Amino acid sequence: MARDPLDALLRLRRLAQEDALRELAVCMAADAAANAAVACIDAAIVAEEEAASRLDAEDIAVEAFGRWLRRVREERDAASTARDRAEAGAIRARAVLGAARSALAAVEAELARRAEETRLVVLRREQAAIDEHAGRRPG
Repeated sequence: MARDPLDALLRLRRLAQEDALRELAVCMAADAAANAAVACIDAAIVAEEEAASRLDAEDIAVEAFGRWLRRVREERDAASTARDRAEAGAIRARAVLGAARSALAAVEAELARRAEETRLVVLRREQAAIDEHAGRRPG
């Protein structure tokens, strides 16, 4: 019996969905890490700002905070850019996963339609055989 190309397509679609799920997991992990990096930098800025703004802080501490803040803002900007890229990657990965799920569902629906069609053909044949047998009996 010849192999149905839809069986091969079904396997391919399942693999594509699994790959898309793995890629989404990677992207979500990167997004979480990037968000954590930004949050860490933001927390450090708040803590250092509080320390520099205390009334007992010396002028040198305030000046050091200013220099540190200029440098850390560049780091925060880079972390924010990385976060935006990671978020965009996760959005793309979700879209790819959605497309993979839709493609898989289409193949599964076609296989189900074919199975139902085959079932109906078998039922019609059985009914025809029953009708033929019933017509042959002496009445």
